[in-house]
Amino acid sequence: MIDYKKIFNAKLAPCGNFQDCYAFSIHKAGSSLMHKMIGEVCHSAGIPSISIPDTLFNEGIFDKDWQNDERLLDFFIPGKIFYGFRYLPEILLNESLRLREKKSVLLIRDPRDALVSQYFSFGGKNVSHKLPSKNQDTFLKEAQATSHLNIDQYVLQAAEIYLDKLNKYKENLNFENVKLFKYEEIYFDKRKFLDNIFAHFGIPVESRLLDEVAEKNDVRPEVEDVAKHIRKGSPGDHVDKLMPETISKLNTIFAKICAWYGYDLST
Repeated sequence: MIDYKKIFNAKLAPCGNFQDCYAFSIHKAGSSLMHKMIGEVCHSAGIPSISIPDTLFNEGIFDKDWQNDERLLDFFIPGKIFYGFRYLPEILLNESLRLREKKSVLLIRDPRDALVSQYFSFGGKNVSHKLPSKNQDTFLKEAQATSHLNIDQYVLQAAEIYLDKLNKYKENLNFENVKLFKYEEIYFDKRKFLDNIFAHFGIPVESRLLDEVAEKNDVRPEVEDVAKHIRKGSPGDHVDKLMPETISKLNTIFAKICAWYGYDLST
């Protein structure tokens, strides 16, 4: 049985004087960038916060082992920013958390680009994704399950799972309390992105600190490197990497949900 108190003990700082709020994204939608910057700002500014998903991942505990574990409910309390989520876990849908009443941010990306990035991160024969400190063999075994697929086969196989994550956010979050961001917009202005996040949460942060964190994390590779987690970054990569027939199929799969989120897949 997972000992959550032992794992989170060092991270259970005193709570702040604000309602609990949440930062959501999806794998390869700029999630690592957003969660890293939020974590750095909170650490420097003394804002109580925790990434439960990343903390558990680093312990070698994967989503299927915790995402519906009601023992975690005791840790979602007011006065903290909860970040690190790359999908909406079942535990957050528990009625006692009243998630729809809470302020949250959601970072998404053109799913065609996101799936291409996912392939180069932990699909096919590629594993540039950060490994957990523990239980690495299990993670690698799961990642290598798609090693027989080329990029076009992979993105089509992974598309329905990605679609489900987008739909789950749409169906379960109250978008009157959600600040929606698009990767394609924040990629070029990370300072404004950070400012908007904490303004939405209603938590004041010194401008100097936001400047420092944004500048530190404004990484834009000049040359593509498939071995790095930030391989390329710039929007529109699917056009160069996927066959036209594959793009057409993805356009059909994501047409409805992308229109709802404000993406035009005809371009």
